[in-house]
Amino acid sequence: MTLRLALIGLGLTLLTGCSALSSLQTASTPLETYELSALPAGSVAVPRGRRVLEIALPTATGALTSDRIVIKPTPLQIQSLPDARWIDAATEHVQLLLVRSLANSGGFALVSAAGTGPTPDYLLLTDLQAFHAEVTPEAVTVVMRTTLSLIDGQDGRVVSSRGFSTTRTVADTSAELIVPAFDDAMTQQLAEVVAWLAGVPGV
Repeated sequence: MTLRLALIGLGLTLLTGCSALSSLQTASTPLETYELSALPAGSVAVPRGRRVLEIALPTATGALTSDRIVIKPTPLQIQSLPDARWIDAATEHVQLLLVRSLANSGGFALVSAAGTGPTPDYLLLTDLQAFHAEVTPEAVTVVMRTTLSLIDGQDGRVVSSRGFSTTRTVADTSAELIVPAFDDAMTQQLAEVVAWLAGVPGV
């Protein structure tokens, strides 16, 4: 009996070890890394600005504070692409894209991430509400939805606020299709953000 229990225990130990090794190997599998494009200089015509703008780190749910590319097979379920990741956490990536795109627009004298530049004339807050791909039987839809608020750097009042929503439809959940769709949607939304800020009176 003792020998039999010992053999069972040894078998369980080996199975646990194999399971742990399998998990470790899965976790260490390298993922393809992707980076979205900022707007190049001159892509949106705006007046030359003299104000300093600071871009805060976007707020978002926990799923968007990681570097995984989120997909939603149902409205209440969150997964990620198994073989792909963003270069940074989604919130950090969006912040950097805003900084670069708005700096390239020339609409401000200086654009910086929060805490890295001089006292700003304005602060741009971003609520990243959706940054994922929705899966339905009919199609896969990349959804990018944000609410941006421009805050006066002196008195903290809300100067202007606007929501942005962009979608792109692709055939399947392969990274080769989803990532370009994200890039195309981001390009459109960044252009809309630059045009919106250029049209805010007094900015």
